[in-house]
Amino acid sequence: MTTGRVEVTAADIARLAEVKPTAVSNWRKRHDDFPQPVGGSGRSPRFDLAEVEEWLGRQGKARRIAVAERLWQSFESARAGSAAEDALALTGLLLFHLHRHPGVQSPRDKAGLLHLMERAERTFAEAPGGTVGSLGELLSPLQYELGARLRSLLVTAAEAAAADGARTTFDDLCARFLHQGPRSGLAATPRELADLMVALAGPPTDGAVLDASCGSGAFLLAAADAGVTRVQGQELSHSLAFLAALRLAFRNAGPAATAVSFDVHTDDFLRRPAFRPGRAAAVVGHPPFADRNWGHEELVDHVSWEYGIPPRGESELAWIQQALAHAAPGAPVVLLLPPAVAFRPSGRRIRQELLRRGALRAVISLPAGYAAHYALALQIWVLRRPEPGELPPARVLLADSRGEQDPRMLIQDLWARYVAAADDDATLFPERPGVTRLVPVMDLLDDDIDLTPRRHLPQSATLGVSAETLDAGRTAVDETLRALRSALPTVGALPSLPDLTEAARAGVRVATLAELAKSGVVVLRRPAHTERHGGAAGVHRGQTGSAPPPAPGPGEALFLTARDVVTGRPPSEVGPAPDDIVQHQPVRVGDVLLPVTARTVVARVATAEDADAYPAATLHHIRVANTDILDPWYLAGFLSSVEGAHQAASTTSSLGSHTRLDPRRVRVPLFSIDRQRAYGEAFRAVADFSRLLRTAHDMGQDLARVATEAVAGALRGRGGAEAHDAPAGARANVAR
Repeated sequence: MTTGRVEVTAADIARLAEVKPTAVSNWRKRHDDFPQPVGGSGRSPRFDLAEVEEWLGRQGKARRIAVAERLWQSFESARAGSAAEDALALTGLLLFHLHRHPGVQSPRDKAGLLHLMERAERTFAEAPGGTVGSLGELLSPLQYELGARLRSLLVTAAEAAAADGARTTFDDLCARFLHQGPRSGLAATPRELADLMVALAGPPTDGAVLDASCGSGAFLLAAADAGVTRVQGQELSHSLAFLAALRLAFRNAGPAATAVSFDVHTDDFLRRPAFRPGRAAAVVGHPPFADRNWGHEELVDHVSWEYGIPPRGESELAWIQQALAHAAPGAPVVLLLPPAVAFRPSGRRIRQELLRRGALRAVISLPAGYAAHYALALQIWVLRRPEPGELPPARVLLADSRGEQDPRMLIQDLWARYVAAADDDATLFPERPGVTRLVPVMDLLDDDIDLTPRRHLPQSATLGVSAETLDAGRTAVDETLRALRSALPTVGALPSLPDLTEAARAGVRVATLAELAKSGVVVLRRPAHTERHGGAAGVHRGQTGSAPPPAPGPGEALFLTARDVVTGRPPSEVGPAPDDIVQHQPVRVGDVLLPVTARTVVARVATAEDADAYPAATLHHIRVANTDILDPWYLAGFLSSVEGAHQAASTTSSLGSHTRLDPRRVRVPLFSIDRQRAYGEAFRAVADFSRLLRTAHDMGQDLARVATEAVAGALRGRGGAEAHDAPAGARANVAR
């Protein structure tokens, strides 16, 4: 049956009503008038959102549902009748028209909506920066029947645009869809990884950057934000190619954006590339993995197979060669690939030719899960199309970042040093055991041609540990544990913190952080993603483990990251100081910092060691402007509580094991300031205890490593003595 209703699950109802899912189950059992399911299954029923809202209102449990949340639920309902990316593309088309023509009223009838969408197509065809031919190509296949669900989605999108702005509405809807991972059916590349790979391609040039499997446009947007003036994309899925073009069009239509020229086509890149070979200034991307239908039979005589004909099971090697063929001589190619490409026997000969001819420059292993929802430890391959007559490099960079806290910073630093080092002087690039090494090409040209970095990296050298070092470590841990026992927090003197319903009944004012921001009590900031920090252009230094934070140089500043907040450590990154100190204000003592995404919600009150550092783009920055109304420690404690964390995550999406947090909707009970400060002091004591606990953990880990090395050193000494005393033949066996 065709219907325009918006359907929600029991989990959706719980999130919208700000209760636990078990409460919804109890409502269904206890209330005969609870709305009946209108779809789904017995185990996962779906309900009409309008009926649920009406029932909540009758029960006094009403919560005003934000229009952005209503749009998401409408989008979820529309997915039942059409592909999600198709629905998103059409919604984005309408929102782009509303962005370019603010104030346009959206009709609700089918004929009016069809007319509006025709006008939206004309607006998109004139998008700034877009190539006319490619925009027309993307628009021509658009054929859609505006059924009731899709009409409801478009009407709700127009309402959301009127409330929050068309671009914000599109960005939020797009991000929420792409962050769904496996449920969306897409392998969306995280922006941080796209920024990293664009940075590895080198500084912007006058030529075009090509992504031949551009998906929703992550690499194209990263290149544009890094200063590239022309980008080209090709994607097999028409809807995804359309989405990539829409995101670039929205970017160009921004008030402060430097327009980028973009040319996006939809077709099979291996069979029918849309762009002429040998022209791209750089090729970056995330080609499809393990594609058995890539065209092995029909492309067996393809001119791009300069390094060998790819076997049927080596689609990735076909993509590598096609990418190299489209790069200009001397241009870089940076691709994200599965680890099997580095060692599969069927690809041995092509890997050999890539090495011999100097096309392969680096293979870098990433941590598992670093690239979207992949559990594999994927690899970045950095290649370069050789120029005629140039000598191939004598060495290849191999690196394994899987054990690093900040792989991006490590990889950018290694690549910068690799580029700066002369090929005939390996001393300029000292190896790091277990992490990186410049490997001679001749050492890789063995029977296997296995390019897996870990296989070729030296193991960490082990040295003995003195008894004095071990005793000092034990003494330090013992003293820390004694301090920890005395710091155990006591909260028995405080009354329990009532929930929001009880606070309201007691006459205590409850306000959201957004409302407090409007009244000037707090200032909410989330630093924008810029090239100055966290973007593709900057290379950042940082501390590792329990080492002291790095010292910023001239023109640099310390940055506080989400990892620092969660681990309770001081600012750990150094990068170029922001130019705009109005938009990017440094941290002050008493500011509250909350990660944008987190597995466990931890809010932190800035102390003296955080002061003057800049919050990274991974943090919400909350400044309490009126401490007579709201205590910062009380606010941080409430945000870190189960209630505060539930509210912060209740209207946003889950990113794998992490949850995206939005503190604006958190409803804070405003007790008297004296009572807040009493709770704040208790929260401060808990924070101090947590920090001391982490210190004890770090010191204990260090002691365990030292003790292990002491035992290993004793074992090595014993083994060396036995080898020394053994007969000559036995010594030869030991040494072999």
